Amino acid sequence: METTKGRRRDDERVSDADLRVVFLFDGKDVTMFPSLTSAGDWMEAADVDDGEYDAALTETGRVIRMRTENEDVVLELTDQVDLPKLQELLRDYGELIGQRGIELDPVGFANRSWQLDWENRWPKRPRWLDRRLHPHGPTQA
Repeated sequence: METTKGRRRDDERVSDADLRVVFLFDGKDVTMFPSLTSAGDWMEAADVDDGEYDAALTETGRVIRMRTENEDVVLELTDQVDLPKLQELLRDYGELIGQRGIELDPVGFANRSWQLDWENRWPKRPRWLDRRLHPHGPTQA
């Protein structure tokens, strides 16, 4: 599956319909997304070209190839699965933030993180503005 900066390409080879979480690792930090499209939209082409991201993996350890095309970020699901790498990177991140064991349930960790982000969103008041800016509730895998 290829996703080009917010647009799905016509030459899709692999579907990401079953994809639940994209983990993007940058040094010791991790950012999570519910889809390739949202990850590609968030990423900067210059950062991809400069090798800022160490790895991009799905919740099952499936490797995501990162590249740029015409200044757009292109993310491609590969057939390679590296679950031990996902677990190692999540274990390192869990130790860094004081939450050991997150590598045992990557989807649960993503859901808890998104829920925490939702609870700490801004603005919450006035309610009409909160509903307008955040109409769908927290992201969940």
